[in-house]
Amino acid sequence: MLFGKFLDIINPQGIKCVVCGRDVAKDKHGFCDGCKKDLPLNGRVCQKCGIDLRTMDTFCDECAKRDLAFDMARSVCRYEGLAQKLVYRLKFGGQKYLSKPMAHLMVEILRRQNWQFDAVTFVPSSKETFKKRGYNQSQLIAQDICDIISKPLVDLAEKSKDIPPQEKKTYDERFESMRGIFAIKQPPPESVLIADDVKTTGATLSEMAKLLKKHGCKKVYCITFSSRIKTVPLADL
Repeated sequence: MLFGKFLDIINPQGIKCVVCGRDVAKDKHGFCDGCKKDLPLNGRVCQKCGIDLRTMDTFCDECAKRDLAFDMARSVCRYEGLAQKLVYRLKFGGQKYLSKPMAHLMVEILRRQNWQFDAVTFVPSSKETFKKRGYNQSQLIAQDICDIISKPLVDLAEKSKDIPPQEKKTYDERFESMRGIFAIKQPPPESVLIADDVKTTGATLSEMAKLLKKHGCKKVYCITFSSRIKTVPLADL
């Protein structure tokens, strides 16, 4: 009992860092200062898709030549290191509690944007994936974002099928494979924010944004916890 009272004094909220297990205050939202610094946070980003830029350009190479359907996208981190481990733990490890601290970091990015949207939605998973996993990690993140910023969550689309692994496909092949994969479930609001865990090429978010705009949505913004940096083949260096 005495030891318990001592713990209450040094850590009255009983909250642990989701990475290292150290005691953290409630306002740290699950990350101690050290572990938050270990996240590969994005710096200067493409003004369209939000990918981390290593140049002084305004847009990344892909956005400079491709017409993405969403208006803007932003991410907290590069999809590597600690950020990748957190996504894996949430997506494949059943650690659903990670959605909340990740959502808090995503809201920090949202508050730096001048985006106005009526509601938040999420990238749907297929029925097969949902049955296997038991939840949709994107929906968990979206719900936590809504709880933080007091916006309604709307379930707008469904995924008709799973697609084969995309790792070995080119950018063009990924966009082609996503065509028609989503179907509308209800009319969307005029402006919406799509939440997801990872943005790879932007093909998934663009296809969903295209669907929402086809059914009357005027503005579509996207927020993800992480985004994958496009690798350049050695032959192109």
